[in-house]
Amino acid sequence: MQADVPVKDIMTREVCTGTPDETILKAAKKMLEFGVGSVVVVEGTKPVGIVTEKDLLEKVVARNRVPSEVSLKDIMSYPIITVKPITSVREAADIMLRRGIRRLPVIDGRDLIGIVTDTDILSVSLEIGELLGLVRERSFGSLNFVEELPGKCEKCGRICENLKEVNGMRLCEDCADAFGD
Repeated sequence: MQADVPVKDIMTREVCTGTPDETILKAAKKMLEFGVGSVVVVEGTKPVGIVTEKDLLEKVVARNRVPSEVSLKDIMSYPIITVKPITSVREAADIMLRRGIRRLPVIDGRDLIGIVTDTDILSVSLEIGELLGLVRERSFGSLNFVEELPGKCEKCGRICENLKEVNGMRLCEDCADAFGD
């Protein structure tokens, strides 16, 4: 697998969708049925908004609103941020990070054809990491674990080749040394 995989190769094609006038109650039931944390609001096949679990909590539950009396259009996030099927996974991840979102509907022209999530990106990133030798699976008898060679220091955030575990935290050499002082 190459590092610039297009999102069309990892996206989920069967997307949980709802119409703007659909109730939150009906949408929540669909989300449970699909086993997902969002519903893409569509007009025909064109995505116009998205409602996430967070939206349900903040805009319905926390405000004590009745789900059967609230429509998707009342709480959806819009305009919706989308990507094209040829967008690289790297670019999609960058968009998610910059925008603080976890899901990106994939559109072809104006039509919704799939959705890519942070979980999809994480799974392909781990596969790429294994192929590039950044993450190695190890086995000792019946024990299996993943040894991460480079990583992110949990104190300063710096990416390092070798992290040290200090009091349950993975730290770079500088932070590990400072922790001991």
